[in-house]
Amino acid sequence: MFRILISGIVLLALVRTILADEFVGPFPSWKNLKSDYAAIGDGKADDTAALQRALDDLQKHTQSNILYIPSGTYRITKTVSTKRAAHTDCMGISILGQDPATTKIVYDGPPSQIMFLYDAWYSRIGRLTLDGANKASAALAYGGGFSTYNETADMIFQNATDGLVLAAVTDNGQAENAVLRCTFRNCSGAGIRTRNFNSLDIWAWYCLFEDCGHGLYNSAGNFHAWNCVFLRSKKADIGTSNLMAFSFANNFSLNSTAFLDFQTGHSWGAQTSITGNRIIDPTGDFAIRLGSAGPFLVADNIIRNRPGNDKLPMILTWGDQLLIGNTYTVQNPVIEKGRFRRVAERIVKADAIDATPPVLPKTPPQVTRKIFEIPPTATAEIIQTAIDDAAKLNGQRPVIHLPKATYKIDKTLTIPPATDLQIIGDGAAETATVLQYTGPANSPLFLLQGPSHATLRDFSASSPTSPPIRVTNANQPNGRIFGDQVNASGGNKKGEGIRATAIDQSDILLRCFQGGDCSVWAHAIGSGKPPASQFSIVTGATGTSDRQYLVEKSAQLTVRAIYHEVSGQEPTAISLSDSGSLCIDATRFSYRTSPTTPMFILNNFRGNFTLAACLLLPVDTPPPARLQITGDGSQTNALIASCMAWANQPDITAEKMLLNQSNPPANAALLLCNLNSGKHLKNGFATVENIGTPTDEFLLKMLAPLRACRVWLPSDNAPPGTTNLRLNRLILSSAAPHACVDVCRD
Repeated sequence: MFRILISGIVLLALVRTILADEFVGPFPSWKNLKSDYAAIGDGKADDTAALQRALDDLQKHTQSNILYIPSGTYRITKTVSTKRAAHTDCMGISILGQDPATTKIVYDGPPSQIMFLYDAWYSRIGRLTLDGANKASAALAYGGGFSTYNETADMIFQNATDGLVLAAVTDNGQAENAVLRCTFRNCSGAGIRTRNFNSLDIWAWYCLFEDCGHGLYNSAGNFHAWNCVFLRSKKADIGTSNLMAFSFANNFSLNSTAFLDFQTGHSWGAQTSITGNRIIDPTGDFAIRLGSAGPFLVADNIIRNRPGNDKLPMILTWGDQLLIGNTYTVQNPVIEKGRFRRVAERIVKADAIDATPPVLPKTPPQVTRKIFEIPPTATAEIIQTAIDDAAKLNGQRPVIHLPKATYKIDKTLTIPPATDLQIIGDGAAETATVLQYTGPANSPLFLLQGPSHATLRDFSASSPTSPPIRVTNANQPNGRIFGDQVNASGGNKKGEGIRATAIDQSDILLRCFQGGDCSVWAHAIGSGKPPASQFSIVTGATGTSDRQYLVEKSAQLTVRAIYHEVSGQEPTAISLSDSGSLCIDATRFSYRTSPTTPMFILNNFRGNFTLAACLLLPVDTPPPARLQITGDGSQTNALIASCMAWANQPDITAEKMLLNQSNPPANAALLLCNLNSGKHLKNGFATVENIGTPTDEFLLKMLAPLRACRVWLPSDNAPPGTTNLRLNRLILSSAAPHACVDVCRD
């Protein structure tokens, strides 16, 4: 059967106050750098060989796919690395320290070398300090083969030229990497640097950048920064020398030379959403310089000049920019250039602005939990018995651990309501913890009876004839459903990614959401009335599905900073014909466009549809990306603002991008958009004539969901009887006409 173990270190003061995330381990299936590889960790011995032996074992991960590094200071005298040759090499591995405050790897090798070269994918590294000792060119560099679906979390990078480099070997990209709760300190080049045109979708969340040259710098590729803190950046918090779509939201900057400097040259636009940032006392000549990129959406930023500094905080570009709701402390704060629109901005006194830095979430504590250790040969009955026994320990967050193995599940695993048990695997990849459902059709692999307080993390689950996860009774005031790095694939465009039905009181937040190949990737079905809650997808990436997003029955869905990669021939990304609200920004749509079928379709749609600061990219096809509105337009509102469209044919006009063919006509506008092309446009750039006459009130209404979008972390203070569900690093697939994650009111 299963074994009950006690694991971890007791930190009683933190156990009940930090439920957003926690660390339980090591488990018996993990390897230990000291006990298994004879590392010393005293800061004096040379632990290079021991660490390299451990990394070599991770290449094939036949014995274990997780390396645990206990507290200690590990001195290395040359680059250590993982190496990938075959498809499954270094796949689904994890390298986890005990705590970054006590688990350190210090470089003591030749100068200007990479400290840790990491060639892994579908993998994790975290809970470590990498100290370059002011000698290393990079503390951690992803490189070698192409990688995707990696997590870098709870790391401290310090005393190196660059902290984290995406693409140390520049001929392979490093895409879809989540960087969570990391600290970058004294990195003279950049805390995070992207170096390849396929180093895309680097999502920095809740990171701290202290005394770096740049916090983030894009040499090639792109990144997004959300809820980060920047202190005293010497050049700028964020900079770029190249193109792509970006978003920078809810960040805090104090005493940096500048928050954003996009002055350096670009061959075409870098459409960017800059929203909700608080910039305090920049020391240079400006806080934000938009430069030769864009178009830009610049909304709800607060910029406080230092006393006596009357430098104008914002410098516009010759391109297109939409400024809404920004706050300044000097008169005439914007150097106006190009085409722009400014709405609802204000000037206040400096002492009216809160200059207190936000409190970032800490490294999840290592805690003691009751462990139900599942054998690798376990059946569904054995796992269900563990679930039933763990449910009796409600309030203690017991853990059911599924070590690396493939489990055949022939009946639904049911998690009772209100239990806070955790089901944790050894990794979400085909080489790690895999659950394959072989039970009756239409019955889910996991049934989470609501209101659910469960946590599911670090495994993959496939169900060819039913949902991998179904959540019932999930709609309560102040309820919360949180997904981090959930990867949902429909399989041959039959299943859906996530479907939420009549959830109008519980918030749903998906962070770093991934997947695709679905009939609909995200499907929101309302209750017929405006919801009191929010359904938001914030940062992520997907292959093309038949439809990316669908809202019905007055549902509201907000999508921010997603990369849609082309796959297949489907020309339409979104088709809406019911009612609701869909608001999207900082998102790339890559599609093989059609001369007869538009990329976006509104037909008899009753509601609001917004695209802001998006990239609309036909892939090897001449027709332009376009929005077509047909049918009854009396209740249709549509806005395309600050977007860039790639021109693969000449003579593309605004009328070819926005076709308002509805009767009566919809209230629709195309505002401050441009075209880019290296072939069909003079200088590779052209503005698109504005269509419609959007009032300030119309713009505020259409952008309201973006401006109101809440990002939050799970906590243990949910009211009794409400949903408080966490889904972390799960790879889910279903080829049936079901959703990978099916969330229901009933």
